[in-house]
Amino acid sequence: MYSKKIIKRFQNPKFSGEMDDADSIGEVGNIKCGDIMRVYIKVGKNKNGKEVIKDIRFKTYGCLPPEERVLINEGDWQEINKLSKSEVVLNGDGKNTTIKRMYERNYKGLLLKFIPFVSPYNSFYTTPEHPILCIQRPILKNIKTNSRCPWLRINHKELLSTKPYYTEAWNLKLGDYLIFTYNKKNKDNKLYTKSFLRLIGYYLAEGYISAKGATSCFSFNKNEMGYIDEVKYLIKEITGKEAKSRVRKNVEEVYINSRDFVRKLLKIAGKLARKKKLSEEIMLLPPKKQIEVIETYLNGDGDEYIRRKNNSPTYRLATASEDLAIQFQEILARNNIFSSITKRKREGHIIEGRFIKGGDLFIISYKKERKHKFVHSTNKYFLVPIKEIQKEEYRGKVYNFEVSSKPNSYLVKGFVVHNCVAAIASSDYLCEIAKGKTLEQALNITSKDIIKKMGNVPQIKIHCSVLAQNALKKAIEEYKKKHKK
Repeated sequence: MYSKKIIKRFQNPKFSGEMDDADSIGEVGNIKCGDIMRVYIKVGKNKNGKEVIKDIRFKTYGCLPPEERVLINEGDWQEINKLSKSEVVLNGDGKNTTIKRMYERNYKGLLLKFIPFVSPYNSFYTTPEHPILCIQRPILKNIKTNSRCPWLRINHKELLSTKPYYTEAWNLKLGDYLIFTYNKKNKDNKLYTKSFLRLIGYYLAEGYISAKGATSCFSFNKNEMGYIDEVKYLIKEITGKEAKSRVRKNVEEVYINSRDFVRKLLKIAGKLARKKKLSEEIMLLPPKKQIEVIETYLNGDGDEYIRRKNNSPTYRLATASEDLAIQFQEILARNNIFSSITKRKREGHIIEGRFIKGGDLFIISYKKERKHKFVHSTNKYFLVPIKEIQKEEYRGKVYNFEVSSKPNSYLVKGFVVHNCVAAIASSDYLCEIAKGKTLEQALNITSKDIIKKMGNVPQIKIHCSVLAQNALKKAIEEYKKKHKK
């Protein structure tokens, strides 16, 4: 849809960024796609004493519905309408950046829902013109044609050697690859030993606090002697105290009385099945240490099964905590394993004469080895094929934000998105045309001038050049009003 010239300008804009000492700022929005554009101008005088645009910069912003969730630094997903200035989010490189400014606008039109082939729980919505980092299947040359499964009709080496690029959401088709990434930061802490992390995994799966915050307990089936003995050993190694145990019917409960140890557990992993969550310190540990938590959680609240003969094992973790499910997906990704999250409804049931309430249950599924690769890993990110794209009519608020550093991208449920291709390219060409012009000459710049500079522009994208033109005009009008001209 776009010429190489436009894509190159989008990827390498010359005038993108803020201007701290701007003489005037023009900001406009387009109700069609929710895009917001801001133009900064610095005014000086030429040899003839006429006021000219000495310098010019622009900023554009993407758009998401209010319930869509953005990845923040602790491995959590946060609804975009609940984000605020200075909050830390992850960018497309898996690094921290801060929100510099939040925006919201009214929007009426289509939303696109992207459903990945693996882990539909990571599905996300954008407006049709929101750029998404991807690799589209049609650009690949060596597509296999003899495979029974269309998702496997791909040359693995060619796919991994192809550099991802941004395209607008409405250009994507089934089978195209989305880019999923994760927090790349590592911060070790010697206090969190292998033994301590293994005990944390058991606590997340089978642990709870009793005796008004004085006792830490771990419950197992009495026949799970290997896990029971390991928990006792770990408690002794970490606290220096012998753990006690008691058996009631089919359950053996291992416990230790220590308020200090309870406080540590609560700080690191929380309490109550639905609210358990790992601390930021744990989420930033080196991946090989983090995997210890997964291994022992699997012993407590997980299972292993083989779907078909000769298939590699599938491992499943079950939790009532959505936060924990998302964090487990991140830990596995940091260990080069892509996992799927499935949400189920659990009915109420009775255990040992006690009624246990039902509720949401999250299942995290993964394989350590795969015979068939639907998701491909580059060791920096995962390439996840699109299974389905749904369209929905929407009317309401759309939200977006500006980050404080490059790249100006962020993660929506783990997938990399950016700002508008046409909006960025048209704004950059506008700045190129306007710089050095007198204010009167700049006011006469039209969208046709911008399009001529850009080359071929899809009809549906012409409004972006109009948006750029209007932002500049508003900046000049604000400047004149400010100086009473």
